[in-house]
Order: sequence, then C-alpha cells, then structure tokens
Amino acid sequence: MCFHSLIAVLLILICPCALCYGQLSFSGVNGEKGYAALRGEYKLDLDNGFVLTPNYGYYRRSDKEEDEAGSTSRYGLEVSYEVNDQTSLSVHSHWVPMALGFQSVSYGAGVKRQPFYRYGIVKEPALEVQAGQARYDVYTDASGVDLPHKFSLTETFAKGALNANVRNWRLRGVYEKVIKYSSQPAAGVTANWADIPFMVAVIQGFIKETYGIHVRYPTRWITPYASWVRYKYADKRDFAVAVSAGMALHFWDMDFTGGVEVFEPKRAENRKTYFSMTVEAKF
Repeated sequence: MCFHSLIAVLLILICPCALCYGQLSFSGVNGEKGYAALRGEYKLDLDNGFVLTPNYGYYRRSDKEEDEAGSTSRYGLEVSYEVNDQTSLSVHSHWVPMALGFQSVSYGAGVKRQPFYRYGIVKEPALEVQAGQARYDVYTDASGVDLPHKFSLTETFAKGALNANVRNWRLRGVYEKVIKYSSQPAAGVTANWADIPFMVAVIQGFIKETYGIHVRYPTRWITPYASWVRYKYADKRDFAVAVSAGMALHFWDMDFTGGVEVFEPKRAENRKTYFSMTVEAKF
C-alpha cells in the first residue's frame, strides 16, 4: 500500500479512537498474481442516538513495479440515527478518486426496522431498506486504452436485507438491484470498484443484480460461518456465483477471523480464490 493511502487509514480510522468509544475492524484478502485488498471501518457511538462510521477500502490488482499502476482506493462515511428501540435511519456516501482512468461517487439513505423481539424460534429480526444513486466516469477501456470520449453513467439502485436469529443460528439475506441506468453500459467499459455482499475482495464491472445469504453459528470461543451469493453483470444474462467460509476466534473484546473466498467455483476458466483475514476490536 502506498504511503498516502496508509496515512488516510490512520486519519480516518485511528484518530476517532481518541474521541469516544466504538468498534474498529480491518479486513484483508490476498489472491492470485499479487492481488490484495483492504477494508477498514470505525463505528463511533456518540451516545445520543447518532453513530458515525467512516470507512476506507483499497485493492491492488496485481504486483507491479509501481503500486499506483494497479491500485484503487475508496473513502466512505455512514451516519445513522436511532429513532427508537425499533427504528433507525441512515445516510451514506462513497467516493473513489481518479485512478486507472476511473472515478465514482455514490450516496443513499435507508431505514432499519425491528418489528418484534421474539416470535417462536425467531429472535430479533430486522429489516433494512436502502436506495440511492451512483455516478461513474470512465476514461479508459478494460485494457487501459484511453477512450475517445469520457463515458459517464448514473445508476439508481435499491437494497434490502433481513437479519434474524433462529435458535443458535445467525442468518442474513440480501437483495440488491439497479433499478435504472442513465444509459446502457458500453461494451469494453467497466467500473473499477464493485462490491459483492459478504466478500472482502473487490471486483470490476457494473453489477446489475445480487442476492445471497450469510450463516453464522456463534459459540463462546469460535464462530464458523458460510456465505453464498449470486450476482449478474449489466452486460451478461447469466448469474455468476461466489462463496465464502471461515471461522472467527473470540478473545476478550477482539475477534480474529480467517477464511477463503471463491468466485465462480464451478467454472475452472473463471475461478478466482482469495484468502481473507479480519481483526475486530471494541473500545
């Protein structure tokens, strides 16, 4: 990671620790051909209903003599407000500064609602809904060749998530969809930053639709987990698949998680494997 990106991590994530209590987490993956990605966030509970969550992300496509030749960073902030014990509101934004002929900005708002505490074997269900827009400016094609003209695209998206505890299991399901593109993504033009739920690895492309499920089974010392996600690019009809599995170890107020993420597990020609590690601490 380059020096200025490291400084950004320190400023965004470490400095708030001196102001109030919260939860700090770092996640990283390593994969083929030197691929590496890092994500970090710090949740600051201001003890008045507001929670601030600055976050930072970084990934490097492959080993290069100059790191900046193949790396991208993203900065973000989420602000949530707890209206009451059942309802909270949030707003968020992300910014990817110019890198590799690409830049983007996104923003959105959402609401989280817990309709009841327990019903039979179901405990603490919570429904989350978000909506927003993202704007992409692309100056080069997927091969790095300059485009004759800048390609700009705005997408309007919606997201939904459902959390629930069923006996000792922790379940989370998500569904995300682009409702509308301002124009159809051009052939050979791609986005440099795309998120897949439950995955630390960053991929490239305009993702039109995603759905998946995450399962955890927490115990006193360890928590095994597994995820399954299907997603579809805007320029393809078929869905792609990603799976992940791993285990978290609990020590005092810290969690250490190790796992593996596999994209396209059944397609040898497209398969990519990443090894992930996460450290989370409460202050």
